[in-house]
Amino acid sequence: MRLRQSAVLVAAAATGIVVVPVVPAAAAAPDRIYVDGWARTCTDSGAGTLDQPFCSIGAAAAVVQPGQTVRVSGGQTTYQEAVHLTRSGTPDHPIVFDGSPGEVGYIPAEVYPEAGTESALTLDGVHDVVIRGFDTGSLAGYTGTPAVVVKNSSRVTLDDIRFSDGGAAVGGGDGVTVGRSSFVGSGGLEIGAGTQHALVTANLFHGTRTTAVKAADVPGVAVTNNTVAASCGESVRIDGTSPGAVVENNVITAGYAGSGVWPTCTTSGPERGETEIAVSAASTDGTRVDYNSVHPWSDANAYTWGGTSYPTPAAFRATGQGAHDIDTDVTCANGNCDPWLFARSAVNYPALADSADPAAPGIGTDLAGRTYTDNPNAADTLGGVRDRGAFEATGQRGVNLAVTSTQEPTLQGSTPLTVTATADVKSDWPIQQSDYLFDFGDGTKVHSTTPTATHVYDKAGTFATSLTVTDTHHGTARNTGPSVRTVVGQLSADPTVSVDGSLYATVRSNVTTPWRLTGEEIDFGDGSPKETSAYGSTAYHQYMRAGDYQLTVTDRDDSGKTLVTKRTVHAVSPQDTATLQPGKRVQLLTRDGKAWLNDAGANYDKGVWGPFLPVPGAGFASKDVASMASVTTADQYLRAFALADGKVYSADRRLGAATGGVAQGQWLPWSEVTGANGAGNLNGITQISAAASGNWVHVLALAGGRVYEASGDRASGTWSKWGDITAALGFPANTVGISGAFIGNVLHVGMTGSDGHVRVGDGDYDRGRWSGGDLTDALGYAWPSQYTKPSQIGVAATADGKLHLFVVVWDRLMEAGGDYTAGRWTNWADVYGATGLMGVNRVGVAATGNTLRVFTGSSSGTGVTETDADYAAGRWSRPMVVGGGSAADLFTATGF
Repeated sequence: MRLRQSAVLVAAAATGIVVVPVVPAAAAAPDRIYVDGWARTCTDSGAGTLDQPFCSIGAAAAVVQPGQTVRVSGGQTTYQEAVHLTRSGTPDHPIVFDGSPGEVGYIPAEVYPEAGTESALTLDGVHDVVIRGFDTGSLAGYTGTPAVVVKNSSRVTLDDIRFSDGGAAVGGGDGVTVGRSSFVGSGGLEIGAGTQHALVTANLFHGTRTTAVKAADVPGVAVTNNTVAASCGESVRIDGTSPGAVVENNVITAGYAGSGVWPTCTTSGPERGETEIAVSAASTDGTRVDYNSVHPWSDANAYTWGGTSYPTPAAFRATGQGAHDIDTDVTCANGNCDPWLFARSAVNYPALADSADPAAPGIGTDLAGRTYTDNPNAADTLGGVRDRGAFEATGQRGVNLAVTSTQEPTLQGSTPLTVTATADVKSDWPIQQSDYLFDFGDGTKVHSTTPTATHVYDKAGTFATSLTVTDTHHGTARNTGPSVRTVVGQLSADPTVSVDGSLYATVRSNVTTPWRLTGEEIDFGDGSPKETSAYGSTAYHQYMRAGDYQLTVTDRDDSGKTLVTKRTVHAVSPQDTATLQPGKRVQLLTRDGKAWLNDAGANYDKGVWGPFLPVPGAGFASKDVASMASVTTADQYLRAFALADGKVYSADRRLGAATGGVAQGQWLPWSEVTGANGAGNLNGITQISAAASGNWVHVLALAGGRVYEASGDRASGTWSKWGDITAALGFPANTVGISGAFIGNVLHVGMTGSDGHVRVGDGDYDRGRWSGGDLTDALGYAWPSQYTKPSQIGVAATADGKLHLFVVVWDRLMEAGGDYTAGRWTNWADVYGATGLMGVNRVGVAATGNTLRVFTGSSSGTGVTETDADYAAGRWSRPMVVGGGSAADLFTATGF
């Protein structure tokens, strides 16, 4: 299509519309030249074919012939070049540069100049040329340089150009048309001396940085059916000597309601025009201004005619002009100033509908390509069907797209899959749809004159559907539809499992199905609850201990098929296995953030810590555990104790080699120590501790300030009843912290009291008696009286038969040692001085030979810190965080 401006003013007398014929290409050359800077096969030394396009627009401009169309691909690349076109077409065979195929959703080709001072496109001394469908701008931002320049050229058309920085300039020539283009935040359009019969029509000027349209010394210029909003300077300025101008059918608003945002103007004055339509005295002869909507600033003028200003259309009519001009404030809240799309009906802007001069020069369509059509909601008082401004009203309000398949119950199926797409158009007008463009997302687009289309998917994939409808008025509506998924084959799964050193398993089911997956169930094979998913996904699970497990994955789809797949999971933790081998070992039991009970081991001879592994659950919640204790017995079992809801529970873990059907590392079920089948009920227990002698385990319980003890054989599971140690020793009932350890067959119990004293009770099971004393009375205080009194205590015995007490005072750890053979105690020592350890709020101690493994917690909850005291070597190690810094608010440790 080309816009033949040469006959504009002649044709205007009859119809006012320029007829735009379809011109056949010249037979002497190919009708198309291709430019695609994104194509790998592009070259500027070729012929510009579809298979081997030019890389640059300039290369095509240098060889294009009359009748050829240069098709420039957009969307993937920006053409950064300054194109100078000097070749011309003929009236019957124009040269066309096309940057857009006109399809909905296509991204136009972008042309930016090589430098900020150049223009992107320059047409110099040419004729019969059409430039259509480009985005132009400047990589340097707004510089004031026009993006497109037309010089000394005739019958040139700029059509559907988007100006974002520089505007356009025309200087010299006859019959230049600028139509259906957008000047948004850019420079405006300036037409200079030597130009005649220029046509400016169906354009949007929104927030231009200069006067929107300026024509100086341009006889016969026509400015029609444009929408101009919030421009710097005048909206339309006919200047110099420009007789015979036509300024009609425009919608002009200086500042629309609620706008609030204005461009940065290039003028030194206020950032707005003081008049909207200005016609110089030398340009009034033969000039016609009418059928416009002009909304000026409230304190400015709508017109300046021959040097005299007029504030309103009513005042302007005194000049004999503007008989049909009106004042309507058109909002641009939808971003493109189209009042019909925003208002959704002509009710809000009735004065604009079907009220334009049908004889004014134009090009037959509005900015969006819609033809001029009767609006059934308009009164048609002027006898025409043309709306004012750049936008023609449309009844097209939207469309819904439904896609169905009779082959499968859903839009997921195996290939070939046949679907039917159906359009439901929403239109306010009784107007026919001329085209339904169905896009099935697999590269197939179907144009139809009916609202249904059928398509067969013959390849696998997921395809997004969409629809564009166009009515006979060229009004359009677009919407997306559902996605279609096709798969070659049937329901299948190939689960893969990986297990890390912490026994965390990652299960990927890798399911494929032509239908919708309705459910997946994973049985991890260790007795834990099955995991279910509605869609199939990656699942995560931590096994309690190393071993081989039967994983079962069950998948179902909505075709009714069920698939069961099994895999053997080999869960191995080399670090945890190493911690259970012979050597100096420790087991550390923790409660992690009140969510889990975890256990980790260390083997100091092998220099390894194992990962924290979850402890199998019991009849209590981990968050309810208030205290924990642990010991190791002579038969190589870890015995863990937990105080939950006032009851004491116990569970055993096999540390030695597998025996009696119990695997190494395996946990046995939890059982209750308190209650009728155990040591008996003991009300108000707040803390527990434990110590072992051989296979006998002694549990200490703190209740009501008194210390109680019960003992039991691990193998038989029998327990003695609770005995009151406090009463046997005659200690006050003010105990707040307890810890115990065996030396030989003597149980040594350390106790902290609410009075700040530390006391020790010794239970000699060979002699059947208790003895003890007040360690504070014997040693005195080793801390200022204003410090918080000690409550937390940890007790352990080294292989040389010495007892070691650790208490937390303020945020420091204090230690004292008792040599029962020599009958003396060491004074209190501050562990900080030897290690730098501070910020302590909890302590647990485990012995391996003559080395104490001292575990401490802090109020920051960063993890458990280990500090080792090697009494044989006479030195302390520096503190280090164990278990990767995992948070723990409760912990207990035992060595073996």
